[in-house]
Amino acid sequence: MRKILVANLAGGTGKTTVVHSLATAFAEYGKRALVIDADPGAALTFLSGIENPRYSTRELFDGGVKLENAIVKSADRFSLVPSASRLFHTDFKGMAKLAEQISEFDVILLDSPSGPSALITPLIDFADEIIAPIDGSMLSIRGVLNLRDFASKSATKPEIRILENRMLPWDEELRIAVTEDFKFLNVAIRRDDSIQAAQLSTRSVLSENKNSEIASDFRELGYLLLEEMGLF
Repeated sequence: MRKILVANLAGGTGKTTVVHSLATAFAEYGKRALVIDADPGAALTFLSGIENPRYSTRELFDGGVKLENAIVKSADRFSLVPSASRLFHTDFKGMAKLAEQISEFDVILLDSPSGPSALITPLIDFADEIIAPIDGSMLSIRGVLNLRDFASKSATKPEIRILENRMLPWDEELRIAVTEDFKFLNVAIRRDDSIQAAQLSTRSVLSENKNSEIASDFRELGYLLLEEMGLF
């Protein structure tokens, strides 16, 4: 079992899309995927068709509710702990309890908030690794550099790997510079307008447009990660 935090302190880099799509790919491969929406904005929760959940990551992280009671099943067949704005007020006292309850899953994916936040350090400490989507813009690169500063102060110091999101053109010199500081995943996510239609459907793009290029990219990425975990 592996805990993967998808994070970038810059907004608009596709974190939520990455979590939603990867979780769906894992489910398609028959793996038990748990998604924890750890963003108080709760975008992933909303895109999964859920509003105003009875239990959220706030209660889970505080230790006030068991994982089995907080989970809902998404239309894309992965398990989800929904979020809500009250997550801002969590004290993270239940993280040790949470770590004891996740062994039944093959992989844990955590969505994260944008911007420096008191929430990000406990999430980094909980994760085994971090996937940081960047889109070639200076802001997204600045966001991952700031994220690295947080990770360097973590007790666990999880590795950060870059997921290249080609929604914007990449400057090759800039890419080379980033490559010198970070490891890149071997799969890049291509631009595909079908992601907008999927968001309206409250389903992943892998379910809504099975044959799209972006669905193919996320399936390839999911396979790569599962292979690394020894789950294939």
